[in-house]
Amino acid sequence: MRWVYQPVEVQYPDGTWELGRISAWWTDEAGELCCRLRTLPGDGPRWHRYDPESIRLLPSTGI
Repeated sequence: MRWVYQPVEVQYPDGTWELGRISAWWTDEAGELCCRLRTLPGDGPRWHRYDPESIRLLPSTGI
């Protein structure tokens, strides 16, 4: 597991988007990349399989 601070934008199945952040990355035994994701506002962080189509990474430094 690797701890990070990565801002993201998350798309939900209904098509809406929310800001959030990834606080950790982890690769499971099958080689799938997972992230510890929290949306703002929202519940506490939860593990999700990383899907670049629905979880868009945002710049974390200098634009």
